Amino acid sequence: MRTPIPEQIEGKALDCFKTIDFPSLQDSARFFEQAKTKLLDINNWHQITGRPSAEFQIMDSFGLPLNRTVERGDYIRIDIPGPGLPSADGYDWVQVESIDKQSEGQNHRLTLTLRPSPDPTNEHTDTAHFFKRLATSSILLEQTGKRIFIHYAGRNEIINTDNSSILDNFRNFMVGLGAKMGASFPQWQALVDGLGNSRTMNSN
Repeated sequence: MRTPIPEQIEGKALDCFKTIDFPSLQDSARFFEQAKTKLLDINNWHQITGRPSAEFQIMDSFGLPLNRTVERGDYIRIDIPGPGLPSADGYDWVQVESIDKQSEGQNHRLTLTLRPSPDPTNEHTDTAHFFKRLATSSILLEQTGKRIFIHYAGRNEIINTDNSSILDNFRNFMVGLGAKMGASFPQWQALVDGLGNSRTMNSN
C-alpha cells in the first residue's frame, strides 16, 4: 500500500510510533476498527491521552462546533497549553486535508492529515498556527495481519513568523521554537499511545 504521508521538504520532522501484536487476526481487526473510531473522534482526543494536553474541536467553515466524527475539509480549533494566538482569540487552527483509507486483503490503513489554516471565524487570511502552511500532521493507523501500527508524522515544521501581526509573530516564534525543541513530542506520543491502549478501546 502506498504511504500518503506528505514528503519532508524543509524544516523539522517529528515521528512517534507504537506497535501492538495480537494473538489472532480477529483481535487485530477488532482493535483496528475501535482505534479508527477513536482517531476520527477528534473532539475527544484529549480524553485518551492520559495527560494534560491540547484540546481539539471540529468546526465548520463558519466557525460553528460540530459534534460528530471528522470529515475532509473540516476545520479543527486547537487550544494548546500555553499562550494562544492573539488574532485568533487564543486558538490555533488546522484543516483536514485528507482522510485516506486503503485495504489490500488482510491489510488495512487509515491516514488522517491536518494542515495549518486561517481562522475561518474572521477575515484574516494569515495562517492561524505557529507553523507555516507547508507543515502537516498525519496520523497513520495500520492493521497488517495480527499487528497494529500507529505512526504520527509531523512534516515540514517551519515556525510561522509571516503574519501581519507582530504579536502573532512573537507568540508563534516562542511556541514554535518550543515545539521544534521537543515540547510537542509528549502531546503526539500521548495521542499515539492512547490510540494504542486497549483499555481506552473498551471504555465505550
